[in-house]
Amino acid sequence: MTGNDSRASIDDPPHRATVSDGDVAELEAALTDRGEPYARVTIVRREPPVSANVGDRAVVTRDGELHGWIGGAACAQTTAISEAKAAMDDGKPRFVGIAPDPDEIDRPGLEAFPMHCHSEGVLELFVEPVNPTPELLVVGDSPVARSLSRLAGELAVDVVLVDPDAGDDHDADRVVTTTDPDAVVEAVGRSPLVVVASMGKYDARGVAAGVAADAAYVGLVASDARSGEVIERAAELLETDPERVRAVVTNPAGVDIEAYTPTEIAVSILAEVVDARANAGSARRPAAEAQQSAEGTESESSGAESAAGEPAESDATEDGTGAADLATDPVCGMTADPETAPAVDHDGETYYFCCAGCADSFREEPESYLERGEAA
Repeated sequence: MTGNDSRASIDDPPHRATVSDGDVAELEAALTDRGEPYARVTIVRREPPVSANVGDRAVVTRDGELHGWIGGAACAQTTAISEAKAAMDDGKPRFVGIAPDPDEIDRPGLEAFPMHCHSEGVLELFVEPVNPTPELLVVGDSPVARSLSRLAGELAVDVVLVDPDAGDDHDADRVVTTTDPDAVVEAVGRSPLVVVASMGKYDARGVAAGVAADAAYVGLVASDARSGEVIERAAELLETDPERVRAVVTNPAGVDIEAYTPTEIAVSILAEVVDARANAGSARRPAAEAQQSAEGTESESSGAESAAGEPAESDATEDGTGAADLATDPVCGMTADPETAPAVDHDGETYYFCCAGCADSFREEPESYLERGEAA
């Protein structure tokens, strides 16, 4: 931000004390327009000394950035971010309390955490996940696809029809008239739900688009014989291993019921879509995870190569440690990133902390925290 422009931006530094309710509201609107999930964190109760007030609020984005103001206590911000990310994952709101002695505020419906920062005040937060309405991508103009578009209008999804020949006679919320996988991915949000029912016209391109978009569900309406051909062709379009595509695709799409008519088949598919939508929060990138699983031990080998002939990526850093390894704060039990977290050396070992307050507490009485950890 420059000059007097006080608008909130996702690129602004987190934990800003100057952000206003208008800034937060503008950021929420921007995230909603982009179809990105976030969590709203609001202070509902406080006990001094803390620098925040009841009604102060912030937004936590999917990547763990906090924008807004819930006080300057670093351990409170860390707890808020951690709980906000968990709320986005499972779609459930949380009532969180942070106090020097969590037992004093612990009660039914509230999850209490320790306040180790120097403010030693009490904060109670309501954490509300805001996950955008998922998009249901219906690929094709078959009778099953038409029934899907019509019936899905009763669900909490945005129906996007992929059909180059679509006219005005459809029940979708919007239409994508290209079947190029890259263009389809550009036209939709992240992790859509995808049903491919073009009956052979552009099934492979629909499946490729679903895999490339990290779809939470990719259902294919095809026979076993044709599904094999579709998967092989989709893998060619993506320049990847067919097993990676096969691990993502559900075929035949739909729950196993006695369905024969296009409408009955559509009902069975929508039942599966509803289940996939409910479980999408706890597995935000199922396509990517399934691809990694399909790689098996090949990706674990240092000499493994990708389908495109490039060396497979490794989670190991140059010094041999895992890039995603996190430490556990011995004071509050929260996770800490060794690359950025405060650290304290004690008896030849380095300990990492979620915030400076926890590091200071440990520095003053390291043995008490280590003994407590051993007892646990």
